[in-house]
This record gives sequence, structure tokens and C-alpha cells, in this order.
Amino acid sequence: MEYINLFGNRILKVWITPNYIFAAKVKGLTSEITGYAFIDENFVIDPVFREDPKAYVNPKEENKYHSFFFDKLTPKQFMKLGVENFVLTKKSVSNIFFTPKKKWGMGNYPHQGRIFIETSKEEFNKKKKREFIIIGNQDVEQIMKALDGFII
Repeated sequence: MEYINLFGNRILKVWITPNYIFAAKVKGLTSEITGYAFIDENFVIDPVFREDPKAYVNPKEENKYHSFFFDKLTPKQFMKLGVENFVLTKKSVSNIFFTPKKKWGMGNYPHQGRIFIETSKEEFNKKKKREFIIIGNQDVEQIMKALDGFII
């Protein structure tokens, strides 16, 4: 999950290749407050499924990416799939670190902590620092291992 602006959030699916980190929006806003379910039936995640990171994903959005080989995909091709997508290039990354500290404002959402990636701004990434909230029950060690060596 990535927070956007002050209160917004979006669910991202991330693919890591030797040269790129591709991030696709696979669901918009989500909330743990059940009173907002009238906005969108997928807006609130049932507490029974909150540990499962796949419960946060909109399958229709995710399916757009199933037919691609990310090792062969260019950032330009990827960006055509979604206006809120972004790509971090290996050459732009200056630092990656993890903190198990919980994100303020996450309420009862289960999350393993946060991964920060510091970069320079580029054509397909307009932010200098990305904060990825590891939502649900995910293997942070495996994620960090995939990112290991990404800084040149």
C-alpha cells in the first residue's frame, strides 16, 4: 500500500526485475471503517481476510498484468497500462531500507512495517522517496532479499 496525499491510499502490486521496480495500482482507496462500504463494495476489507494481501487487490485490475514478461517489459510499455503506475530504475535508487515501525493512521490494518526507497526523479517516477506499507501477512525478508543488490 502507498499513501497518497494526506488521507488517500492505493494498493500496489510490485514486480522486481534486475533493472526495474514496476509498481501498478491494483486497487484504489481502501478503509477498515465498515460504515463506508456504501461507496464501493470493495472499499472495505472484511476483517476475516485482512491478513491475506490478495484480499486487497482488485482482480480485474491485476489481470491486466498477467500476460507480461516483466524482464522484457520497458517502462514506457508498462506506463501505458495505468496512469497511476510508476517505475523505479536501478540507476535512480540511492537507498532502500525497512522499518518494522507501524504506519501512523493504519488503524487495525495488519501490516509488517514499511519499506522506503529513495530515488532521483525520472520520467516514470515523480517522487524522490517512496514508502511501501507491507499490508497483510507478507514475507518482508523475502522482499528485502529481492531488493538486495538493487543499489549500485
